Amino acid sequence: MAEIKGINTDSRTVNSFRNIGSGLISQIVQTVLGFIGRTIFIKYLAVEYLGVNGLFTSILSVLAFAELGVGSAFIYSLYKPLAEKKEHVVAAVLNLYKNVYVAIGVTVFVLGSLVIPFLDQLIPTKPDAIVENITVIYLFFLFNAASSYFFSYKVSLLNADQRNYITTVNYLIFYVIQNVVQILVLVIYKDFLYYLAAQLILQFLSNVSISYLVNRYYPFLKKFKKEKIDPVIKKEIISNAKATLVIKIGGIIVNNTDNIIINYFSGLVLVGLASNYNLLIAIISALILQVFNNITSSIAQINAVESKEKQYQTFKMVNLANLWIYGFSAICFIILSNDFIVLWIGKEYVLPVNISLMLAINFFMVGVQGTIWTFKTTYGFFNQGKYLVIITALLNLLFSFWLGSEYGLFGILMATAIARVVTNFWYDPYIVFKLGLKIKGSIYLKRFLIFLGLLLISGYVTYYVSTQFNFSVLVNLMFKLLLCIMIPNTIILLAYRNTTEMDAIKGIFRRSYLAVVAKIKK
Repeated sequence: MAEIKGINTDSRTVNSFRNIGSGLISQIVQTVLGFIGRTIFIKYLAVEYLGVNGLFTSILSVLAFAELGVGSAFIYSLYKPLAEKKEHVVAAVLNLYKNVYVAIGVTVFVLGSLVIPFLDQLIPTKPDAIVENITVIYLFFLFNAASSYFFSYKVSLLNADQRNYITTVNYLIFYVIQNVVQILVLVIYKDFLYYLAAQLILQFLSNVSISYLVNRYYPFLKKFKKEKIDPVIKKEIISNAKATLVIKIGGIIVNNTDNIIINYFSGLVLVGLASNYNLLIAIISALILQVFNNITSSIAQINAVESKEKQYQTFKMVNLANLWIYGFSAICFIILSNDFIVLWIGKEYVLPVNISLMLAINFFMVGVQGTIWTFKTTYGFFNQGKYLVIITALLNLLFSFWLGSEYGLFGILMATAIARVVTNFWYDPYIVFKLGLKIKGSIYLKRFLIFLGLLLISGYVTYYVSTQFNFSVLVNLMFKLLLCIMIPNTIILLAYRNTTEMDAIKGIFRRSYLAVVAKIKK
């Protein structure tokens, strides 16, 4: 592997294609194993364990505010020195990154420990089905969350250098081993603590492995291990980190408090039932993000060196792909999720269709902002709109308790959507267009509303046709899937067939294929 030592020199096209390809393959394998693992979990452990899993995951996600948002600030500071092949600057940024993240890991563990005395308030009545000590279970989650910070700075270097595929392959290997071990533990011992221990050990070994690989691929890190960061770069990182801290806190409150509020109003059982639907959402999101996350560093380079016209053409192409994929996926989720749950684990785990609708709306709203957020961060617009996220979070909490008391889970999910619509859902595009692309934001709004209209029409037609037939569960699922593939995609393809962004999407696939073939022939 000596040929890949040092900073990446491959083209953006080759890097993007390689990262996306490895990411999609990895995610498919993870999806299959995830479903097998969840099925075994449900078979051998009570649904209350799913609720505990979802609740503690949400609590520790909230504690992730200790990360202070510095991750995004550090990654942004790596783009330029990596592009300019300045090894000593890269090493200096990583040295500071390491020190900060070690401190963050310790902070997360300390703050997480302070939650322990309040576990009885979070779970006032321990379910009879859970035989283990709640505090011990929580400590497994806490150790796992805190330890990850000691290694994540090295993962960020690979991602900033367009080498996500190395991280992907390493993670996949250990993920497969982890799931096999956890399945065997459930089948043989039916013990939740052994299940968590297997997860803790394998994820730790995965982190150690990626640390070793980064040291091997970037030997200059050892050479410059005492390199001090330039005060100008340090000042920029601190400024950006302050802004992302505010954004991070707001985002955590918006995205990770729903399970806590659901538990407050409805208990662990409903948290567990909702977690199955959230698993489906998470799988779909992870698959899509393998495409868009793996082109972030390429977009950063375009925004750094190309003309505004080139940047806008890139935005239109990526945004159309983003809207299309998330819109199609949202329609699929609304129409297919309940049939899939019935086929997978049974009717007793099904939630009303209006829950699927609200989950899909929130999924779509977050997803379609992906292009906007990618451009916003790669432009370095960390300070713009930072306080608006706090307003989003406060509105989400206010609406969640109000609507949750009236409409339960549906109201809590609807509250999140409302909070997003009235705040950053419109403001972030405005900033990207006004300050970054130097174009009127009304252009984005017009294009978005046109696509949204097409999506609503295609979604309604698909749903209406799917309700006119009633077969067995498996046949229903397959027939509805066929309708979801045919109707929305046909409508969107016909509407955009002659646009420059559609031509650009076709062109990128063609160039990627030719570039990879040329690389293989070498």
